[in-house]
Amino acid sequence: MAILFALTALPLSVLVLGGIDMQRATSEKVKVQDALDAAALLAALSGQLADDELNAVGVAAFKAQLQGSGSYAKTFTATFSNGKDDSVVGVATAQVDTIILGLLSIDYFTVGAFTEVKRRQNEKLELALVLDTTGSMSGARLTSLKKAATNLVNTLTADPKANVKIAVVPFAQYVNTGVARRNEPWMKVPADWVESVPSKCTTQTQKTTCQTQSFSCVKYNDGVPYNSTCTKNVNCVTVKLNPPVTNCTKPSTINHKYHGCTGSPAYPQNVSDSDPTRRYPGFLNMTCGSVITPLTTNMTTVKNAISALSAAGETYIPSGLAWGFNVISSPVPFTEAAPYGGGGVNSNPRKAIVLMTDGRNTKLLNKSNGRHDVNPVGVATEANKYTEEICSNMKANKIDIYTVAFQVTDSAIKKILQECASNPSYYFDASDSAGLNKAFADISLSLRSLFIAR
Repeated sequence: MAILFALTALPLSVLVLGGIDMQRATSEKVKVQDALDAAALLAALSGQLADDELNAVGVAAFKAQLQGSGSYAKTFTATFSNGKDDSVVGVATAQVDTIILGLLSIDYFTVGAFTEVKRRQNEKLELALVLDTTGSMSGARLTSLKKAATNLVNTLTADPKANVKIAVVPFAQYVNTGVARRNEPWMKVPADWVESVPSKCTTQTQKTTCQTQSFSCVKYNDGVPYNSTCTKNVNCVTVKLNPPVTNCTKPSTINHKYHGCTGSPAYPQNVSDSDPTRRYPGFLNMTCGSVITPLTTNMTTVKNAISALSAAGETYIPSGLAWGFNVISSPVPFTEAAPYGGGGVNSNPRKAIVLMTDGRNTKLLNKSNGRHDVNPVGVATEANKYTEEICSNMKANKIDIYTVAFQVTDSAIKKILQECASNPSYYFDASDSAGLNKAFADISLSLRSLFIAR
């Protein structure tokens, strides 16, 4: 018995102590699976749709997740690819060196993992696209915005089962709520009227003639400086007219009309959607951008609204945000939205806003009449404060906020947009058209809920 025990003691000890290696392998498999799940989720949200791009994002995320988990693995492999039914498939293996079983020539264990992440598209979503259409967005910027926003709509509605409502809120100084809504109980608009202008005669007794001189100067488009050419009069000569010349105008009329431009109610009604009795002032003789498009399931209507965007005016971000807030909350002024979700969580439907701007606030609220026509001295501090408050009130109602800074150079408004976003990953700093398109692509994928289906 002593001889038998002596002969078997060492192998038995190795096998018993080898349980440590088995335990390490089991622990490692859990870490590999967790890292693979997390990496596949990040890859599915990345917006990288081609297999090679998707794989690059997934592998980098898997490596970071595995190394951060305290993994024992010395070597590992991982691959990520597009799967069926709008999914991302991940496969990984890792080698774990043995401590005891190496005495039996078992140098390592190989553990593997598989995961499949699907993008769920049949959950209800109410989304407001709050889009800056100020003068500085003219040209290539506006073209890029239309493309990025249209791609987002196409992605969100690619599945026929998608349950999505989208609103489009173009903004500059004002939001155009539409002439047809002028008599709504939440509007306060003067009646159109016609002014009769009588004939008027003026007599000119002298005439001044000047030469024109051009020079370089700086002009501003929505607060953004640009180099331009200006002119001034020089070498002016004034002569008397003999006889004097008399000019008379004909009698005429001026039509004072409402074109849909809407201002703000008094604070704090201008930063909240909780008071159904608030009224918005409308202004005659003023033109602004395209009419707001309330929540709708008709994506042709949504894409037509995006295509019709035009650029003009100054920046007053609180106006756009306030109407974005209005269109996805069910109280007046708009009623197309569902009530807020129960328990303080908007999951049925999920409510979200995408705010895109290319600059800082360049106008302030005129508290005497609700216009946004006050020029700030320096920073538009009060407009920034209103922007922050609207964001806070929306987040208090569990509305997801995505913010996109498009070619923005002002650090103060960037900070406001970062803080406005529901979490850091919902803020995007797009320095060019490609960055803008990627930002909207990432947002569209984030809005399509993910779940692990392995």
